Amino acid sequence: MLPSRLLRSSDHLGWRSVHAEVYRDPPTAEFATSARTDLLLVLVTGGNYEIESRQGRSWRRAVYRPGSVGVTVPGKTDRLRWRAHAGPPLESLHLRLAADLIPAGAAPMDTLDLNDPYITASAWVLARALREGAPALYADSVAQAMTMHLARPPAEGRTGDFASVIDLLHARLGDDLTLDDLAAQAAMSKYHFLRMFSQATGMTPHRYLTRLRMRRAAELLRGTGQSVQQIAITCGYLSPGQFAAAFRREYGMSPRNYRR
Repeated sequence: MLPSRLLRSSDHLGWRSVHAEVYRDPPTAEFATSARTDLLLVLVTGGNYEIESRQGRSWRRAVYRPGSVGVTVPGKTDRLRWRAHAGPPLESLHLRLAADLIPAGAAPMDTLDLNDPYITASAWVLARALREGAPALYADSVAQAMTMHLARPPAEGRTGDFASVIDLLHARLGDDLTLDDLAAQAAMSKYHFLRMFSQATGMTPHRYLTRLRMRRAAELLRGTGQSVQQIAITCGYLSPGQFAAAFRREYGMSPRNYRR
């Protein structure tokens, strides 16, 4: 059972393809989920926290902030736990998309941290629709489009085709990599690479690298005694000020406050 307080739901709106609920989440929690028949999408609308999901013996981890999205496919169960960082209260929008909208043979991706600008933007649209009491035709249309997008079959040129580029980004996280370096790794012209990489990941190479750097920085802040300046250099920032500004944009707080 979800250990959160229900603030608002779409029960009275007559929506058919999606059921929406807004929750105020406790600062810490650990609980087991139950299998459902629908496709669950969770949009973080307030607060910052670290969340982990366990299946079997392994844990997956993500840092959530407003705009973060997680997806749970029908029939899946796991164990979740989270811990809030300092800041605003935790709130989340839960969208339960009707499973009968998923095309036969399609397999939506189950993920703790979905990087998909279309889905994120659509979830914010439904958050506003719930707040304003939008009619069923509007909400159901958005929900159907989201489900089709999530269930689309993998297309040629998606993230898997850039595995060597992503490996390079991880291996040289602190280096000043250029677009030419990445395009050469992918054996493409830089203009073609930029277009294809953005289509595959939903982010530009620069934004993808920044997110990798911020995740690495968060791990070092949590798990080591390195100074903020040392972590900034490790993550490719020559100036602690530039690093702090990038970290604040990503997590909504300074590196020092995050460490506390």
